[in-house]
Amino acid sequence: MVYIFPDSVCEKLLAVDRNRYIMTEETVPLEKAVELEQIFGEVYPETDTGVHYTIRTRTQQINSTTAMIFILRAVMTYGAVVLLVICFTILALQQLCDLPKWQYRFGVLRKMGVEKSHLDRIILLQLSVWFGIPVLVSAVVSAAVMGYFFQMYSAQINAYIGAGELSAQVGAVTAVLAGLLFCYFVSTWRMCIGISGGKPQKIL
Repeated sequence: MVYIFPDSVCEKLLAVDRNRYIMTEETVPLEKAVELEQIFGEVYPETDTGVHYTIRTRTQQINSTTAMIFILRAVMTYGAVVLLVICFTILALQQLCDLPKWQYRFGVLRKMGVEKSHLDRIILLQLSVWFGIPVLVSAVVSAAVMGYFFQMYSAQINAYIGAGELSAQVGAVTAVLAGLLFCYFVSTWRMCIGISGGKPQKIL
């Protein structure tokens, strides 16, 4: 919120901070903005008199904000991928560790006359449950958190990032995580269905 007072009122107030703005005819490149800041610091060095002069250009502000947003996105994306890889690895190892039990059970089913295609569907259904429940729960919780986040900080998102750009970023991360889930699921499924035929398959 900005309050504008006439000069007659301002003359009676104690000056605490004073800002001056300059509009340039052309956009100042980042190199020139940094050079201008250095020159300004040499001409008006900070002293112990209590008066401090600083200069800040729009070019530098946009550059620093973009850099911070990129770092935040990279860290959050990296953390999400690492956590999901750990979770998918644990799920896959848990299923693969049960292969000896599966081999015995499916051997009994084969002796009872159950066809291999039906056994493959049973394995697919079981893996879908083991992989699907954690992913479904995390997706529901994430959707609730993201909805609350967008609702609470909608003004900041529209001002600094942009709703469209943030949605595209979230969509890209979701696609990467979905690809990881698909790779882990297919690899585990291919190794598990090998036992239904009696000869486990090797996945490179």
